Amino acid sequence: MRALAEFIMRGRVRAVLITMVGIPLISPAALALVSLRRGGSDGLMVLAWALLPVITASMSGHVSPLMTGLAISHLGAVFCGALVLRSSRSWSAALVVLTAAAAAGILGTAHFSGGMLQSLLQAAEESGGGQVAQLQQIFGSEPLATGYLCWVSAITATLALVLGRYWQAMLYNPGGFRREFHLLRMPLPLAAAGMLVWVYCLLTQDYVFWGAVVAFPIMVAGIALMHWLVADKGWGRGPLVALYVMLVIAALPLAGFLCGLALIDSWIDIRGRFSKNR
Repeated sequence: MRALAEFIMRGRVRAVLITMVGIPLISPAALALVSLRRGGSDGLMVLAWALLPVITASMSGHVSPLMTGLAISHLGAVFCGALVLRSSRSWSAALVVLTAAAAAGILGTAHFSGGMLQSLLQAAEESGGGQVAQLQQIFGSEPLATGYLCWVSAITATLALVLGRYWQAMLYNPGGFRREFHLLRMPLPLAAAGMLVWVYCLLTQDYVFWGAVVAFPIMVAGIALMHWLVADKGWGRGPLVALYVMLVIAALPLAGFLCGLALIDSWIDIRGRFSKNR
């Protein structure tokens, strides 16, 4: 990982090449690293070159509007999140902006592609048609399909930003990422509003994933708090491995617990109380 990060930072051309290759997680993380370290001008140049082959292929008809929109929204969300994190050094602000950018990109894609659900069904038909009935059963409405893709886009963009920030700390500020992430705490009004929206969306079948999108930054704050607690108590990596396994197996119930934990932390400052009681 260190060798790859050093390769990316040796010059713009190398950063552009890594980003243009389109390796999942690695390529958007390269964009995040350049934007975090060198600023918006270099990051924008890498973003433009990375999107050039996608847009060219779309204009020639080799790539569908759906895939083009997903690529643009994903890289755009990573870029926006990196710029906010660089300027504010606030993970809470970066996560909110990244999630909003991802949602805006997916909504734009749905608009220009003629509807997200219809685009997904069309893509399934073109690939053989075996998954059309399954997609129709899973995504019964346009808001459900759009919300799901917004949620996935926010998750993948956040992972790329986290990796880019980790690379930056590894090269220029060893240990800085760990300290920064452990201190992630959402402002109370934002956490409370996000939880209320999520609870409301849980009561409406078509907007379940939209609630997850709104609550996503709060859930990440809960994960950060768990990382801090495990490190503070010296419990090793086992509890964190179990946490992420459970997030895959039972994402919704555990996400609710993490969001509730983050809301409590925003209210009473759990880290501060632990420090005072020592």
